[in-house]
Amino acid sequence: MADMNDVLRRLNALPDDLPSCPADALLDRLGGPTLITLPGKDPRPIFLSVLLHGNEISGWNGLRRYLAQTPVLPHRTTIFIGNLEAAAAGLRTLPGQQDYNRIWRGAAEPEASLAREVRSVIDALPWFAAIDLHNNTGHNPHYAVLTDVTPHNLGLARLFSDKAMLVEQPDTAMTRVFDGICPAVTLELGSIADDRSEERCRDFLERCFALQAVPTAAREQIRLFRALARVHVVEHTAFRFAGNDGVPEQRCETDPPLVLTGDVEGVNFRQLPAGFELGSGTGELSRLLTVLDADHRDVTQRYLEIENGRIRLTRSVTPAMYTTDPVGVRQDCLCYFMEVMASA
Repeated sequence: MADMNDVLRRLNALPDDLPSCPADALLDRLGGPTLITLPGKDPRPIFLSVLLHGNEISGWNGLRRYLAQTPVLPHRTTIFIGNLEAAAAGLRTLPGQQDYNRIWRGAAEPEASLAREVRSVIDALPWFAAIDLHNNTGHNPHYAVLTDVTPHNLGLARLFSDKAMLVEQPDTAMTRVFDGICPAVTLELGSIADDRSEERCRDFLERCFALQAVPTAAREQIRLFRALARVHVVEHTAFRFAGNDGVPEQRCETDPPLVLTGDVEGVNFRQLPAGFELGSGTGELSRLLTVLDADHRDVTQRYLEIENGRIRLTRSVTPAMYTTDPVGVRQDCLCYFMEVMASA
């Protein structure tokens, strides 16, 4: 039976046809963002969130495969199915919408009302674990994102991958809600086009739901990175990518002000040396790229320089989520800069 209001639908049973429903059909089937609470053998609940970004469908596909194969869940479960309007359009977010993975603190309406509704459910229960399922743009290995480095968070991450990334900002992400409540991770399932993403998700859910206790792990048991900064193309600056499609990297008269190196997408999670060329540009660096640290301070000069039109790293960094998708760049960022975290 459904409890419906303007911002959130609630179900206390799984509709029979939902595991066969692709992401772009969920809006017609459910009507909007939906919380589904399902019984399980173990009353300690697991929270799952999918489709916070409407075009990141591997999490939903992996979850619905697991649900189709598991008529009785091992744990009580609440599933939040997020931005169904964007999913219907095959987009990350619709124009005018706030990013559903940035609304969990200090959002504007109407997304703020949705966040409050969901958080009221989260705050009411002692959760066993929380998992947020995403794809990412660009070629990246499968990895987990943590907002807090605790032994249980590391243990949950290690069930999925030997790589994890600590992201301290923004503090408005879904996983951040669970800090101090229960072990919580975001799973970056790789590219939507990668067929392994759905199976990797289903396999993780199977192992996670079989847990009697969330395992712990030490830092030395996982390759752990810290996000140092996010790199953004300056708003309204025109850009293109070169070097990944046979297009010469040298500038031509018809080029936009910023030409970025597409090949960086292939070295996500690999260390790049100082002096590495990220692209070329005309004019001042401040009109082309901005690098913001975890406190939202402009630290562009700490990481980048432009000389004779060439944009280079001033220090060694490891990129993550570098993408050549222009929409992804505009709606989120060009990439993260990371460093390896030493063992405690």
